[in-house]
Amino acid sequence: MPANIDLKSGPAYEAAGVRFNLSLTSASGSDEASFSVTVDDLASGKQIDFTHVACPAVHDFTRGFTRWLGTKGFQASRNEAEIVATPRKDMTEPQLIRGFQDALDMVDQKFSNYLGNIVGSDSYSDVVYKKEDGVAWLLLNRPETYNAKRGITMDEMATCLLDAAGDSGIRVVVISGAGPNGFCTGNDQSYDPELEHSDYRGEAEIRYNQVVQQMPQPVIAAVDGFAIGSGNILAYTCDFTISTTRSRFGQTGPRVGSPANGHNVAMLAARIGQKRAREMWMLCRQYTAQQAYDMGLVNIVVEPDKLWSEVDRWIADIKNVSPVILQMQKISFNRHDHFEDPATTPMEQHMPDYLASEECLERRTSFIERRKIDPSKNMDYVKIPIK
Repeated sequence: MPANIDLKSGPAYEAAGVRFNLSLTSASGSDEASFSVTVDDLASGKQIDFTHVACPAVHDFTRGFTRWLGTKGFQASRNEAEIVATPRKDMTEPQLIRGFQDALDMVDQKFSNYLGNIVGSDSYSDVVYKKEDGVAWLLLNRPETYNAKRGITMDEMATCLLDAAGDSGIRVVVISGAGPNGFCTGNDQSYDPELEHSDYRGEAEIRYNQVVQQMPQPVIAAVDGFAIGSGNILAYTCDFTISTTRSRFGQTGPRVGSPANGHNVAMLAARIGQKRAREMWMLCRQYTAQQAYDMGLVNIVVEPDKLWSEVDRWIADIKNVSPVILQMQKISFNRHDHFEDPATTPMEQHMPDYLASEECLERRTSFIERRKIDPSKNMDYVKIPIK
């Protein structure tokens, strides 16, 4: 282990009202380095506790960030107000410095986005929402999880989208994800759906996907990075999908024990055809942006530095046509999507207790622990009479 490392940084985010304090040190003669993170409230100068009551955004970030540090070679744990970590003993000095810089970058990917104070306020913790010049911009702001969603995220998305839907001055909605790594990677599997029901699934009366489909404005998915699981559903539910070359698309439900089924699954066939839709959903493969374009999953693929200029081009075209005719056309397309939309899904009808099953637990935990599943936990087929 290198000696005499003393790296400290305290990036302050004035709009968000927080300052992060990161430190990586290794004393001379020591064979271990130590890494720590604390967060201050800029208004009071006091350290912020890592609780949901103190600050939901900081609470959730530090939870995901602690896990993320493991991917950088740091064994980390989180106490009431500090993250402490030790690096692998075989890490070189350049690797340690790179890990410290990556940690700073991850903090910046999230907290530079907030438009208002996140401490002691009712502002959104998981999304950033603004309306400007006839456009509603909705950013999923959980880069530490590749913008995986928890229940709070989904509830905030639904609230923002309902606000945009009811604003006659909004002509188009753009949904994107923070950071260069993910548009959205589905539901956050680190949240136990049985113990943390609302955190995992959300409690909004009208779900965000329903709003995307039914709101009068066209919705653009600006995809940069992974669009996986329900993130892929969100991308193909939007009216238009603009993708960067580094993006990837796919499903994970059957692999990780997430019981995706019903209309949101079947509607993919209207986008890319029955054969490709079944391949994507049932085999859990991933596809490059070019493959997604070739099968009709996205509208256009651009280089990452061209994403926002391309989004602006589509916004300009949308603003140049009749809002109400676009609304009627959207309803027309939705009628095709909803040619079969029963009141209950197959899971609700045949396996209502799946989330409490051993299979679900095994598949979720094996995904988190990055290990192979134990196939002995697989459930038997449901005995459904063939008529």
